[in-house]
Amino acid sequence: MRKEQSIPTVQLYGEQSWQQTPDYLHCEALITRSREHHFKIRPHRHPGITQVFYLRAGSGEANIDGQTLQVKAPMLILISQMSVHDFRWSPDVAGTVLSVATTRLERSGQPGGALVQTALVRLLSEEPLIEQLMDMLLQEYRRTPDKDRDQALQSLIDLLAINIARLQPGQVGEQPHRHRGQEHLQQFLDLVNQDYVMQRTVESYARELGITAPYLNQLCRELTGRHALQIMHERIVLEARRYLIYTALRVSEIAYQLGFADPAYFTRFFRRLSGQSPREFRQQQRDQTPMQSSSAGMGRPSR
Repeated sequence: MRKEQSIPTVQLYGEQSWQQTPDYLHCEALITRSREHHFKIRPHRHPGITQVFYLRAGSGEANIDGQTLQVKAPMLILISQMSVHDFRWSPDVAGTVLSVATTRLERSGQPGGALVQTALVRLLSEEPLIEQLMDMLLQEYRRTPDKDRDQALQSLIDLLAINIARLQPGQVGEQPHRHRGQEHLQQFLDLVNQDYVMQRTVESYARELGITAPYLNQLCRELTGRHALQIMHERIVLEARRYLIYTALRVSEIAYQLGFADPAYFTRFFRRLSGQSPREFRQQQRDQTPMQSSSAGMGRPSR
């Protein structure tokens, strides 16, 4: 039997880094990573990342949370965050893979909800819209970044989510199951995502889930490689990075927005988890993406 702690937690398959950037998004042709790994993708999972596989051609075997499923084009495969999955693809496989930070889907509001589940969606051959949207996402992703690229990508994600939600229930295939520990972890991640500003304790989350704090920590260590408190802190830092990139709020104002009474403590907290101060991070982002920074809005400089 496969041990949970042996399953790598990665951002993208083949890359061991789990640290995601704010509003992370990646899009690539399905053949790219499949061919690189000889059409066999070993078991792994993604923290805070939802994936959409559009299978245009070919077939394969998908193992999702312990359930083996046969997949064949045309099909969508939706993989929610922390869902353990692996694939064996046929050599003629073709399609597109979209990986998107679950927190980015918050920007979509209700439309993004269709993507934060694990499911197989069988498509009719006469339904070209999903294929067109995935192709447009790939083309826009490959475009040289400019001030409109992020908004264009977000609009396409929203439209994709709406059209997936519109698919008839009869077209949704098998719903992979999860063991109880994975369900508890997913509920914990959802709660952290919902009220990270409150800076709750691990014990309060455990009580709400009906489990003990040591057991919650054990689940987090086994399924993500991090303690529960680390996950909570990473979510706060992720939101801080979003504020620093996309707004002109002062560092002190961002601290208050995130529930810190002392801006100096927020700066120490951010530096400890990021390796640089909020001001240094903001300046680095501006140096790397000057066009994006100029479109973040007019306002006061960080202080």
